Amino acid sequence: MARMIAFFQDQRGASATEFAIFLPVLMALLMGSITAFDLFRTAQNVEKATFTIGDMLAREKGSLNATKLGDMLVLLRNTVPSASDGGLRVSSVAMVNGQFQVRWSKSVGTNVPTTPLDANLFPHIADGDTVLLTESFVPHEAMVAGFGINSITFSARAAYRPRFVTAIAYQ
Repeated sequence: MARMIAFFQDQRGASATEFAIFLPVLMALLMGSITAFDLFRTAQNVEKATFTIGDMLAREKGSLNATKLGDMLVLLRNTVPSASDGGLRVSSVAMVNGQFQVRWSKSVGTNVPTTPLDANLFPHIADGDTVLLTESFVPHEAMVAGFGINSITFSARAAYRPRFVTAIAYQ
C-alpha cells in the first residue's frame, strides 16, 4: 500500500508528459501561423504587382503590344515568387453614351479566366472617358496543406486612367 501511495505522489516526469501531449497542438499552431502568413504575404505581393503594372501601363504614350504585355508578365512573375503559372488580363474600357464598352482585352500567361469582363468590376467614369483595367491571377499552393486551404488563386484588379493620352490602343 505504501508503494502505491508513493507512486501516486511521485511527480517526476510530469512536465515531460504534459509537453509530449501539448507538442502536437503547438506544432499545429506554428504551421497554421506560417501558412497564414505566407498566404497573406502572397496576396499582398499580387496586389502590389498588379497596381505597379497598371500604373506603368497607364503611363504609356503609345499603343500596347504583345511584347509589352509579355514584359509585364515577367515583372509579375519576378515580383511574386509563386507566380510562375500566373497571368495578366489588360483591358481598355470606355464609357460611351452612358454604357461601358470594352475596346480591347488581351490576356497573357496562364490561369487567366476566359469569361467575359463583368461590368460590375468597372469603376464609375465620365462619359467619353477610358480606363485601363489590369487584372492578375496567381495560383498558389499553401505552404502546409491540411488547414482547409491546399491551393488558392489570388487575383487583383487595378483601374487607371491613361496619364498622357485619352485612350491606350493595342496593336
